[in-house]
Amino acid sequence: MAVQSLWKHFQSFFGRLNPGSSFELTASSQHNTIRGLIENRNGPAAELWPTTFLQGSYRQQTAIYTISDVDIVALCNLSFPGAPGGGGRSYGRDEIFRIIAAPLFADGRYRDKVIYRPQSMCIKVDLGIKIEILPVVFKAGTTDIDVEPFVLYRPESAKWEDGFARYHQRWLSYKNSAERTNGNFIPAIKVLKHIRTMFGLNAASFHIECLLYFLADTVFQGGPADYIASFLRTIAMYTPDAWYKANVMTPCGDRDIFTCTEWGAQDWWKFHAIVSKCSNLAQAAISTQSESQAIEVWQTILGKDFFPARVE
Repeated sequence: MAVQSLWKHFQSFFGRLNPGSSFELTASSQHNTIRGLIENRNGPAAELWPTTFLQGSYRQQTAIYTISDVDIVALCNLSFPGAPGGGGRSYGRDEIFRIIAAPLFADGRYRDKVIYRPQSMCIKVDLGIKIEILPVVFKAGTTDIDVEPFVLYRPESAKWEDGFARYHQRWLSYKNSAERTNGNFIPAIKVLKHIRTMFGLNAASFHIECLLYFLADTVFQGGPADYIASFLRTIAMYTPDAWYKANVMTPCGDRDIFTCTEWGAQDWWKFHAIVSKCSNLAQAAISTQSESQAIEVWQTILGKDFFPARVE
């Protein structure tokens, strides 16, 4: 265990790291309004009978600093022959996007803020907080909105592929549960996302979630000083090449995050190098007898603007 636990310092750190209540209120309001427009059974998108739900950092409570974007999945009830979801009338990607975007173009509050192109992954609405709407359809043979995978269009491959937004969220929540990591897993994700941003690294939040999910539950035990040092040490103890050759699967087991189409090798090597440096610092921070020295080292890792020198 850390010699200097610095509980109050870490409590202050997370207070600065977590988005404020005003961001929560704004995100919730915009999400509910746009959800109502898309799901309106008498509205322009009614022919696809869409059901919406959240994904991403806002839904998973892994957002840091602010809530700058809200990710909405629009599950379209397509059961037509030729459509990705089943058998009857065929809808192409462009038509699905046009229909889901139609309620937004019809509303004066949003019509000038809606952006998407033929190769776009999502329909984006820039309201200060960015709303990203991902149109998806049922997988063939599925009609239950609670069953995944659904199917989404990936423009880079021009193919419909499986997606697991809600199952991913459920696995993260279970990993964070009292019986597994005592609520330390979600904060650990936030810390590693913060380190990524602090050092200007290119790493998707989804891949950070998957990497930490892959680690044993025992890594996330104890207070913040302990589990942060522990997960940094666990990542650093293997070479970046060894990690890249391992099969580090997503929580839903659908794909390996260490491929050129997922977490590119060059970005991963840079990420691992910074984690390794932070790991060495964290080991020094938890082993020193000096409280002031421990604080200085944590400030080097987490930033002086976030990790306070003094707390009341």
